[in-house]
Amino acid sequence: MERFRQRFKSDEDGLDIGQLLQNTLGVGAALILFSLILVTCVDVVGRYFFSSPLSGAFEITELLLAALVFAALPLTTERKEHIEVDLINVVLRGPTQRYLSAFAGLFSAALLATFAWRLAAHAFSAAQDGAVTNALNIPLAPFGYLAAFSCLVSAFIAFTRGIEPPRDFDQDVRDNND
Repeated sequence: MERFRQRFKSDEDGLDIGQLLQNTLGVGAALILFSLILVTCVDVVGRYFFSSPLSGAFEITELLLAALVFAALPLTTERKEHIEVDLINVVLRGPTQRYLSAFAGLFSAALLATFAWRLAAHAFSAAQDGAVTNALNIPLAPFGYLAAFSCLVSAFIAFTRGIEPPRDFDQDVRDNND
């Protein structure tokens, strides 16, 4: 456990969540993307050169794409790479921007937690019903659980941003624009 802590240690003697996410979900997302590329290439080559497309390629592509989106969601949240529209921030200064940033973080956390709850309920229902894909009979519940977990991790990250917004908001905005 100590090796784990040393590997993901931040400058402030805490756990560097960004590095941890990059080494787990980032690598997972890269592997999913590689699998998606591989399935597409095998399907195209099989279809056009051998007149024999990959069976279930459409279903596999759908599932891998969903897994890729949800695997990357916590990374996107942690890096503050979600699309934002700053209509009010250009007029507001100082503490008001900080309060607005805190509100946005907490609101995002509540929304993502709600998504996690509903996705987990849907995945549980799919597991109970034995829901599978049409052609390959791949169970759908694990993908729902992945989506729920991803939303829950993202909600946690957004919540921490909401309770501890940047101190020097103007500097943070300048850093993101450079």
